[in-house]
Amino acid sequence: MKKIDQIFSYLVLPVDILMVFTAFIIAYWVRANAIPFSVVYIWPFDQYILFALEMLPIWLVAFTISGTYSKRKPGFLEFPKIIAASSLGSMAVVLWVFIFRSDFFSRLIVFYIWILTIILILIGRAILSGIHSSIYTIDSYKKKILLIGNSDSTTKHIMDEITNRRKNEYQLKGVMADHNPKRENVKYLGSPKILDKLLKENLIDEVILSDTSCSNERVYEFLLICQENNVTFRAVPAHAQVGARTLEFDAFAGIPIIEFKGTPLGGWALVLKRVIDFITALIALIALSPLILLISVIIKCTSQGPVIYKNIRVGRLIKFITYKFRSMRIEYCTGNEYGGHRAEEFEKKLIEKQNIKKGSAVYKIANDPRITPVGHFLRRTSLDELPQFYNVLLGNMSLVGPRPHQPREVANYTREQRKTLLLKPGITGLAQISGRSDLTFDEEARLDIYYIENWSLWLDIYIILRTLGVIFKSKGSY
Repeated sequence: MKKIDQIFSYLVLPVDILMVFTAFIIAYWVRANAIPFSVVYIWPFDQYILFALEMLPIWLVAFTISGTYSKRKPGFLEFPKIIAASSLGSMAVVLWVFIFRSDFFSRLIVFYIWILTIILILIGRAILSGIHSSIYTIDSYKKKILLIGNSDSTTKHIMDEITNRRKNEYQLKGVMADHNPKRENVKYLGSPKILDKLLKENLIDEVILSDTSCSNERVYEFLLICQENNVTFRAVPAHAQVGARTLEFDAFAGIPIIEFKGTPLGGWALVLKRVIDFITALIALIALSPLILLISVIIKCTSQGPVIYKNIRVGRLIKFITYKFRSMRIEYCTGNEYGGHRAEEFEKKLIEKQNIKKGSAVYKIANDPRITPVGHFLRRTSLDELPQFYNVLLGNMSLVGPRPHQPREVANYTREQRKTLLLKPGITGLAQISGRSDLTFDEEARLDIYYIENWSLWLDIYIILRTLGVIFKSKGSY
């Protein structure tokens, strides 16, 4: 079901482009036909169309700045943002005319564009919303809902709304409660204690918690379980103070309800981040190719073995191979194609003696005797991670995100720490600019979770700029 939501979130942008362009065309037709006042001069249509195409990117920037592509609300709840975006776009047209002292036709056309854009954008989004909703009325596409609640009036009301509404977008798969509510036509699925198991064994799109008597700790546990299983979690507002910082307010069956979102990164923001990642990584690999070649030659000339070290890491819902410059002697590199079992045994001994992160899910070996002289320099300057730009090109890593760890380390994560797997791992991240290896893993995970819950493009830019300073100081590297 989330794929359908994602497709429609992507369709908003092209529909907006079409609507704005249509507004320009209708505005021209109205003004060319002297409505309501006579026109002295007007551009030829082909010149005007070229101008409209040039202005489209500016209008899209205006809509982005106004927040119309963040979490979208249905109907006229979008109206203020659309007015603000259309006003910015119209101001850009006026500013363009002023700066270039253009022989622009009647200024009245700008007013027409402003009004028509507001109307057409609302119509376009209403049509999209209607199609979106109608798809979910088809039985095979209905959202599968799991309700957690007891025999209280709120839970009963939601049950009745889902089961009795004619054009229903939802299908109630059942209810979980400490005691069987014995509700007709509603399947009892057992205690909420088995929620994790049930979500793994059944196709569920959303979990709704209507039991307001749950403790904060229990609500937070439900939240983490749902996020780990990629299931939307929503709760009645009594629990607004727990869970995540990214809360979205909505209504369900006439009852105020809150959706706990793992991250604000979604829809076109996710596409934009991927495009920036790809372009930046490609430019970096091309620009740094002489340095990459030089490092490769130095590694090859100073120690036996391959230049690139490949290691399995865990990312967003997948395991993947990371690429780094080899900084250790080949016989000590773990992995079947390197030092194999002996290297793993030696590493275990080093972890027991020299691990500076004892008691946490991950390990870090200080004064590691396996590292080559060149490897020390590469690690201190973070140059060993340059090949990870290739991982970014492949799409299994991002420029900014939580650092990826090995499967054996991820297996030791607490449920809260597993939230760091909600986004693609990054070459750098908030933890890397806040202490790097000097941090405990608990501190690192908290910083990564903060990044996930508070993502923005500006935060990514800030982290990238700060990373350059951290690398220059070589602080926190081992």
